[in-house]
Amino acid sequence: MNKPSTSYGSITIFSAVVLSGLLLFSAVLIDYARMAVLHKVTEDAARSGVRSALSAYDNRLYERYGLFGRGGTDSNDIFEQTVQANLGTFSRQKGTFKLVQAELQSAHIDNAEVLGKHEVFSRQVLEEMKYKAPVDFALELASKFAPLSGVMKEATVTVNMLEELRKLYDKREEKLAAALQLQRQAAETVGGIAGLIPTKALELATGTENAARLAGDYAQYANWVMTDQQLVQQGKKPKYSDQIEAYAEKARGWTDGMSKELNKARKQHDKLQQEAVKAINEAKQVNADMQRIKQETANAPSNSSYDRVTGKNVAGVDTDSPVMDTAPENDMQEIRKLADELILPDGWFAEYNGEIADQATVFASLQMEAGGFITNLTAGLAVPNLSNEQIKEGAVNLRIAYEQYEAAYVRKGSSLDEREQKLTDKELKKERQAQEAKAGELWSQARRLLHGMTSVPQSEEHLQVIQDIEKRYKNNLLFNQEAAGAEAEGLALAQDAHEEAEEAASAMSGLFGGIADMLEQTRDSVYLSEYTVSHFASFAPQNLRALLTSGDTNELAHAVAFSNQEAEYVIYGFHSPTANLAAAYGELIGVRMAIRTMEGLSACRVAAHPLLILSCSVAYGLEKTMEDMAGFTERGAAPLSKYINVDVAYTDYLRLFMLVHGGANRPSALARMIAVIEHNDGVTLSKVPTALTGEIKASARLWFLPGVMDIVQHFGSLQGKVVGGKYETVQTIGWSY
Repeated sequence: MNKPSTSYGSITIFSAVVLSGLLLFSAVLIDYARMAVLHKVTEDAARSGVRSALSAYDNRLYERYGLFGRGGTDSNDIFEQTVQANLGTFSRQKGTFKLVQAELQSAHIDNAEVLGKHEVFSRQVLEEMKYKAPVDFALELASKFAPLSGVMKEATVTVNMLEELRKLYDKREEKLAAALQLQRQAAETVGGIAGLIPTKALELATGTENAARLAGDYAQYANWVMTDQQLVQQGKKPKYSDQIEAYAEKARGWTDGMSKELNKARKQHDKLQQEAVKAINEAKQVNADMQRIKQETANAPSNSSYDRVTGKNVAGVDTDSPVMDTAPENDMQEIRKLADELILPDGWFAEYNGEIADQATVFASLQMEAGGFITNLTAGLAVPNLSNEQIKEGAVNLRIAYEQYEAAYVRKGSSLDEREQKLTDKELKKERQAQEAKAGELWSQARRLLHGMTSVPQSEEHLQVIQDIEKRYKNNLLFNQEAAGAEAEGLALAQDAHEEAEEAASAMSGLFGGIADMLEQTRDSVYLSEYTVSHFASFAPQNLRALLTSGDTNELAHAVAFSNQEAEYVIYGFHSPTANLAAAYGELIGVRMAIRTMEGLSACRVAAHPLLILSCSVAYGLEKTMEDMAGFTERGAAPLSKYINVDVAYTDYLRLFMLVHGGANRPSALARMIAVIEHNDGVTLSKVPTALTGEIKASARLWFLPGVMDIVQHFGSLQGKVVGGKYETVQTIGWSY
């Protein structure tokens, strides 16, 4: 009967062993489950805490600039309170049971991103503008300018070509005028010979020795010599020794003087003619450059920014809106064809060089006759002969040769005068001068307006604001590890109306490039540019009324406060109370002049001559531009063009200028935007968090075998750690606006 009891004991022991293992395993699983719950609870608490901390934002920053940044109650206080509430550490109801009773060990929050960081700032701006910018910009602005793209392209090409040709034309005419002047100077070199011939009866009557007198007295001289020779042969004393010596001395003096004058004239004449030929060849090269420019203009590829806008469908534009007339484009194409009138054929220069060669030939003939007379006279002195008619004939031929040269190149109505008539169109020159004077006066008015803006006396208050802005700008660039770049030197104005016309035409290409970028979905620069104009104050053109009408700067001196020109500063970046305004209105004048000059090309086409058309167009463009500026100072806007009857406001132009200057997504522009916001809000955005990282350290008591859980920990199965019968875990959560 003892065997069964032994068997029961074995079963009991076995059961105890098995059950203890099951109990141990169950205990581990229970605590493991409680650890998982602890992880989930703390993670949720951390997430809630971070989101609650971010719910306290800077209200002024959001309302004014649409930016989210931490503000208000301290982040750590909000975070800790939220975490404690989620963990249930504030109150525990009696009679309740919780599987895990979390105990908060520590809770803190750290800044992860700040608004002063460029990528963070620009990201928030893009979010703010992604629904606004396409509507504001595309519908209100692109639809106004897009119809002008075709005609402005033609105007830009035409103005640039005519301006290049005008410069080369004037340079060529200067070279040709210089060649003519050199010819005249060469003709003047024979003036010293005239008195030795002579060429006038009055000179013949004077006591000055000349070829005609020597030739007329030669027969008497020969008679004297022959008479004395006969007297000597008869053993008598010579009778005319003094007269013979006097004539011979006069003749030798004349030949020496004539030889010197001939040698001097030859050297100068040859040198001046060589310079004249050089000037003509240089003029020919300039003429070839003119031909090349015209050819390049005709063959220019059609891939400009204007072409990128032409034909684009602008969403939301009324299909019944006015269409740009093609007549102005046709006018400009015809004007470019007229440019052929400015270019001379190669044969023209060959003909002119032939004229210079003819002058050299006539001068050489004069030299030959003078040299022949000297030779004959010298021989006649050595061997006197009463029948020597070569000296008289030589004097006559010398005078005839000089008169031929004088008639061709010295006297009024000479071939040089005829050449001057061919070179100079006096009527054209007169009309051009009148147009240039008108354009010059109008450009002086525009320059006075811009100079008046920069010459406004600066108050100490305005300067202090600018200095604060500049300091914040540089600090933000340093924070973003960006170089400050070169400081802008100020507004550079064109020296004359034609230079301004060229610059304005070129600037329009960049302006339409900005419009094309917008239409082709170049998102970032468009959104940031639109943000600048819509969130920053810009200068009201009405403040320029007194300066434009009377030159009075008193009103402007009060209006140039930085708070009235924030957008202009963001665009241009001058750290001066007035330089940004002058830059903005200088560009405004340039754009208006480009458009108005386009109109002028069509209106002035009746002038027929391409240079008159250009001068007339520039004067027309400046005149209408100043009328537009008056419109801006009265209404803040002006008509876009006589071909597109819509008003465009000054702020619309600022949008375009921002795009022309590369948009606001440049580091320097972003830093300027941040500097303005910091100055206005009295904050430093590099210290304003936009993302937070919250960290919680929490624990819970283990119910069963801490030692066993400690062993499990060494196998890497736990995310936390076991410390003194407690399981501790750390949770980190990041969140941003």
